[in-house]
Amino acid sequence: MQSITSSQDAYILLKSLSKKSVEEFWVLALTSEKTLIKRKCLFRGTVDACLIHPRDLFRFGCQTNASSLVIAHNHPNASPVPSESDLKLTSRLVEAGNLMQIPVVDHLILSRHSYLSFRDLGWIEAGKRNQSLFHGYK
Repeated sequence: MQSITSSQDAYILLKSLSKKSVEEFWVLALTSEKTLIKRKCLFRGTVDACLIHPRDLFRFGCQTNASSLVIAHNHPNASPVPSESDLKLTSRLVEAGNLMQIPVVDHLILSRHSYLSFRDLGWIEAGKRNQSLFHGYK
């Protein structure tokens, strides 16, 4: 079983996503020990957009019995800098995850040569109950 204990681990697992010519939104379902249960592409979009439905993300989390989720999408334009909609979506998904008790522990944006981790930059903050989940994946 593959452990996903850092953004680097998630990036290595999803690196092929960075070569896609359209945006794709992926999710990694993790056990409480942060081992990978399953990964899946949930949405495929266009060259500069991908519509995401939170219900589908958390349906996948429930179906896989995930303890937490890592989400990721690519930017085909070669810049991993998040858009305003990326920031709003991440905030909504983190909030929903805390409510569902399936926390979103990171959001990676992959580009052709690099990636950005919301957790590594401190942009995903813990809810009071799940604070330990956001201080590293462990």
